Amino acid sequence: MSQRLPDPQTAARMSEIAGVLAGAGLDARVHDTRGVLDVTASLGEPGARPIEVIIDDDGYAQVSYWNPPGAAPAQVTATITAVIAVITEPTGQSARAAGSSGR
Repeated sequence: MSQRLPDPQTAARMSEIAGVLAGAGLDARVHDTRGVLDVTASLGEPGARPIEVIIDDDGYAQVSYWNPPGAAPAQVTATITAVIAVITEPTGQSARAAGSSGR
């Protein structure tokens, strides 16, 4: 199986994403698996498992976090619905709130 070379623009974009996440305090890295790029990032939480983020070069993003087993249902659902609200905001609003140019 031959390895494909990552697109330079995609590589630059993924590196910028990793850099911004690192600037926000996450341990972020770009990985190249046979020419397919992804960013993995994590944020350690005292007394809990880390929050983990994976972003593929095709735009798929995944955020995983740990809920304490005894967390109240209201706490669990409030966290999830708040994350969904940020993700589903009209394009550009959440990027500006995070200090990005929204590009």
